[in-house]
Amino acid sequence: MAIPRLTRAGLACALVLGLSACAQQKPLYSWQSYQPSVYAYLKDDGADPTAQLAAMEKNVETARSAELALPPGFRAHMALLYLKAGQDDKAVEQFNGEKNAFPESAPFMDFLMSKKDASAAGLAKSAPDTNTAKGK
Repeated sequence: MAIPRLTRAGLACALVLGLSACAQQKPLYSWQSYQPSVYAYLKDDGADPTAQLAAMEKNVETARSAELALPPGFRAHMALLYLKAGQDDKAVEQFNGEKNAFPESAPFMDFLMSKKDASAAGLAKSAPDTNTAKGK
């Protein structure tokens, strides 16, 4: 009993499609320790931000070597950690990196940067004026 040619071609296509569906897909983003880091940040258990930054910077290098993109919010979270560590210049760099990687985040990144600037201005206002303290 001969199998019709069209049926054989259909079976071959089904076999190829079935095997290709089982192939491992390359992940879109390199998540690594991002989610545990965000949890630790939000939990605010007094963890040192520099330790979280070191882990996240290692993730950046690992993602680069694997040619994977950083997930949405990764750079913004690093920026918040840099702010907490007092490294404002690196924070702005990360906020801008998030804006470039995910343009839809630009309004929120601008909002966060404006809050950073406002809090820095508030700190400057609350600092005692040495001239008035001396009675000049």
